[in-house]
Amino acid sequence: MIHSVIETYYPGKCNIGQEEIKKRYKAGLAGFIIFVIFLIFLSVFKLNYLFFILLAFPLFLGFIGFYQGYKRFCVANAVTGLYVFSDNKKGSIKDKIAHRIDLKTAVILITYSFISAAVVTMIITLIAYYWLI
Repeated sequence: MIHSVIETYYPGKCNIGQEEIKKRYKAGLAGFIIFVIFLIFLSVFKLNYLFFILLAFPLFLGFIGFYQGYKRFCVANAVTGLYVFSDNKKGSIKDKIAHRIDLKTAVILITYSFISAAVVTMIITLIAYYWLI
């Protein structure tokens, strides 16, 4: 679900436009699809439950993609000091305070993604440990 997008840069709030948001959702979906495929593989071959910890990587990709799309904010753009709304509307952030605000938002999104992936991975790994999968 893509909500209405304002094609204006706001520090820490919005640094990507409609097309970039779609890319983040697609990347997130790809991460979740890889997660499901890997989960099925691990379950079918009854691998040791410790292998289930590897599910955190595609889960992180899935969560970071969806969080970026939902928040209309790209972590990579924040780190590099850019905004991208369309091919003809992109630029760099010159204001140091705005860049710091962007970096703070990037850290928050990465943290949310890491925690989300860790919690889901922990639950699935515990289930695998008790062989409910």
